[in-house]
Amino acid sequence: MITILAFIFVLGIAILFHELGHFIIAKMAGIKVFTFSIGFGPKIVGISWRGTEYKLCLLPFGGYVKMAGEEPQGEVECRDRNPEISQEVPKSQRFDNKPFLTKSAVVMSGPLMNVVLAILLLMIVFSFSGIATITNTITEVASGKPAALSGLQQGDRIIAINSLKIDNAEEISQIIDSNRGNPMSLTILRNNETTEITIIPEYNEEYDRAMIGITLEISVEKLSFFQSFKKSLHTTGEIIQLIIKGFLEMFTGKIPVELAGPLGIAQMAGEAAQFGFINLLFFTSVINIFLGVMNLLPIPILDGGQVLLFTIENIRNKPFSPEYIKILYLVGLSLIVMVFLFATYQDILRIFIR
Repeated sequence: MITILAFIFVLGIAILFHELGHFIIAKMAGIKVFTFSIGFGPKIVGISWRGTEYKLCLLPFGGYVKMAGEEPQGEVECRDRNPEISQEVPKSQRFDNKPFLTKSAVVMSGPLMNVVLAILLLMIVFSFSGIATITNTITEVASGKPAALSGLQQGDRIIAINSLKIDNAEEISQIIDSNRGNPMSLTILRNNETTEITIIPEYNEEYDRAMIGITLEISVEKLSFFQSFKKSLHTTGEIIQLIIKGFLEMFTGKIPVELAGPLGIAQMAGEAAQFGFINLLFFTSVINIFLGVMNLLPIPILDGGQVLLFTIENIRNKPFSPEYIKILYLVGLSLIVMVFLFATYQDILRIFIR
């Protein structure tokens, strides 16, 4: 049950804010909006207010904002269509009569809203949890391992390895692994005195690296509002880089190991929720960044693809024919469906047949 609820929460938040981005900018641009829908398929609940129908539909795999002057883009609408769609709308309120920059802003606002939401969620995460840093201080020494056999103790602080000053715990792990099976000298600080200890790292099959059998202290640093904001921007940038790298690998024939479909996302959402609400918020931010970046891809039917078509139309000063647009959308939809099915297949292999 927790997996299902977490999945609905993560996906629902992402879809809601994505469509809100389109909706808000469309309203600001004076475009008539007929429908604001979260989900596809049969309507579960809905309400009409100021000429717009707001509704929640059965299939929670997307949403849409239906605007006047916008051709259908392969989206599956709810069965009870809004009768106002057929009404005459002034040209000034039609999407297709708006300037290039306005149409592009309406389309791009959805993905950008996902990224903005992710930044805000990361700010909340970092404000509450702070930043966890692994220090050079030993908190645990495993019995029978090289560290214990060499005389390392709880509370020792590693300040140098092979006479090289150590600045962070990541360097410790890298140097230990690079010296597997070879003696190395650790300079430690114990009771305000430095001591030299010789140790031989041994290979660990489970982790596929050399280890000495120690656990290092984790220090949590509380962040101010400005620090949380700065950290959230930095983290968002790092996640975007990883996502772009994954897409490039996929388009060059390499399938990223991390590729996940709906089943995989649901499983990860459930696992994140089990570790607490803050972890679930972090996962939600990652999903929002992923959806934002994915929707900016120049693939017809995605937001980035629409902006690309608007740009080409603006350059050639002539719109594409509806028939040509439908063909492009069909190609884009086919590509998305193939990736979706393959990702789902990967999920099944990973979850049920591993």
